[in-house]
Amino acid sequence: MLGNKGDIMSTLKTVLKEENKRLHKLQKRYQKEIRNLPKGSLSIKNRKGRKYAYLAYRENDTIKTDYIGRLDSDSAKEMKILIKKRKELEALLKKTNQRITEVKKVLK
Repeated sequence: MLGNKGDIMSTLKTVLKEENKRLHKLQKRYQKEIRNLPKGSLSIKNRKGRKYAYLAYRENDTIKTDYIGRLDSDSAKEMKILIKKRKELEALLKKTNQRITEVKKVLK
């Protein structure tokens, strides 16, 4: 049997507030992790028949490239993993931000 409408609304509001806190903690965690990962994307260039990896990223209005190493090197493989992780975290952060917006609308 359901309680009165006020009790239900109070319980829902409490749950939404807890969810809002959880989402904000998650948001901060994702932002911190993203800050520690490299920005940009992996750029592969051919030089004299060999493939080399560069980290391409935007700084102000210019695109910068940093040499990583040969494409088959451990540092290039690691950079590829780190960039992939950053993209995944950015997608999770975007979803978390959307959920925060939804919860805020309901709590108004």
